[in-house]
Amino acid sequence: MTRRAGLAARAHPFTLFAVVAGVAALAFLVPAPAGPIALYALVASLALVTGNARAAGRAALVCLPLWVLLALLHGVGGGFDPRSITVSRAGLAAAAAQGARLGAVATASLVLFAAFDPSRFLDAVAARGWSFHAAYLVVATLQAAPRFRRRAAAILEAQRARGLRAGGGIAGRVRSLLPLTAPLVLGMLTEADERAMALEIRGLGARVPRTALDPPPDRAGDRIARWTTGGLVAAGIAWRVLA
Repeated sequence: MTRRAGLAARAHPFTLFAVVAGVAALAFLVPAPAGPIALYALVASLALVTGNARAAGRAALVCLPLWVLLALLHGVGGGFDPRSITVSRAGLAAAAAQGARLGAVATASLVLFAAFDPSRFLDAVAARGWSFHAAYLVVATLQAAPRFRRRAAAILEAQRARGLRAGGGIAGRVRSLLPLTAPLVLGMLTEADERAMALEIRGLGARVPRTALDPPPDRAGDRIARWTTGGLVAAGIAWRVLA
């Protein structure tokens, strides 16, 4: 398997998950609106520094419609008459806080998705002696969407080569659903059955410790990042409790 480039891809797999979980927690613990906005700026900056500018851009594109919707819902009022439209500063601040929370979590999650290496993650789990079943569930979940997308594209190309027309208005699209979805669902079910048989042959159900072939190094920087993230979350919880 080709190794992914970038600082995030070289980090220990557990560090990535810890940072994403910490960002999700801090997004709702830090005081609004300055806290979430600063957190989003920090996460986006780290994504750019670690070579994940594309993931940060995709997260911004995904969040852009929701940002506009939040601004309209919270910051703009007055009904449909343009002369009665008012802008609420408090509403815009609330929209900015919610949008920054969403942007920070989405950016961190897409960076994790871009830097995730299944083999390194499974080796790290095996080196710690943790449950392989839970680890494989995580890997299968993160890889489900790309596999689904590739299979759907292949089926669409094959059906088009056989004369299927997916356009032609709503009626044409509805008629093309069955030739597209039936092979897709059957293919995914067949793949799941084949994967289950392959994993059983490789001893997935064996209750013995697994040997990590190439465990990723847990460097001092990884440990510092995890402990720093945990400390910030603990500080945020303490601030919420005492404030």
